[in-house]
Amino acid sequence: MNFSICIPAYNREKLIFRALRSCLAQTEADFEILVVDDGSTDGTSAAVESMTDSRIRLIRHETNRGHSAARNTAVAAAQGDWVVMLDSDDELLPEALTRMLQLVQEWGDQVDGLAFMMKRDDGGLSPHPAFKNELWDYEGYIRWLDDRIFFDCLRCTRRSTFDRVRWREWKVSGIILYYMDFHRDFKIFASSETLSLVHSDATNRISWQRRKPEMAAQAGRDLGAEMDVLLSNHGSSLQRYAPRQYRKLLAVRASYYFLTGATCRGLRQIAGCLWRAPFQSDLWLQMATGLLGPAIFSRFRSMRKPPT
Repeated sequence: MNFSICIPAYNREKLIFRALRSCLAQTEADFEILVVDDGSTDGTSAAVESMTDSRIRLIRHETNRGHSAARNTAVAAAQGDWVVMLDSDDELLPEALTRMLQLVQEWGDQVDGLAFMMKRDDGGLSPHPAFKNELWDYEGYIRWLDDRIFFDCLRCTRRSTFDRVRWREWKVSGIILYYMDFHRDFKIFASSETLSLVHSDATNRISWQRRKPEMAAQAGRDLGAEMDVLLSNHGSSLQRYAPRQYRKLLAVRASYYFLTGATCRGLRQIAGCLWRAPFQSDLWLQMATGLLGPAIFSRFRSMRKPPT
């Protein structure tokens, strides 16, 4: 089998049809769809089961374990040579798998991953600036990070790579650590083609949920732990090849200290950022709000749109 399309889903009863229909409309026929219902409390599983196509498989988590765990579950059950991760509120364009297969055949063993552009429902594209049809090793990927505004992209990954690199199962963490670890070990081709549509109409997007004040402490713990590992494993490379992105990540780590009430550690972290960029006004604002305590800091943070 060529492809396994893996779709983690949590409380997406009304949106999962859109993602599934886009998969079933593919011009390439050799694929399976694995939906992992991550402990939904609505009718997500029933919605998936109502789609009778034999290529769709449903796997259930008894409790909500987070999107990283759901992705690992999907990959563990996958049978395709290549894995495509699709968010449950997004869509693949009809020719997506066909183009992926063409590039897989073109590049052969030279790459273990492909990355593609995504069209956003506000009319923009992600990532921004756009890919330029480049073959990346570890250094190339890190250099690319330095000028990014939007990072999200559609990925197609050789299934065998998951024997070495998987998502760490922090419940509300992001996926940046996985991609950093992946690029350290494997090469990818970043294509300028747009092969998916990204929607923002889901009311429970994790990027928004983890910014809510009621999730601040857990988000701070999980994301802080992820950031500590990332900076430990990749900090020296980031500092060398992507210094602007490195400074941003240091400031992000400070925010996670503030969210968990570790104010002194947050202040020391943000002071280090200011030493590198003393005229950056948002760092001074972050320090000022951090001094007000985790409740006010988390409320302030919840009002800012998360990066996409």
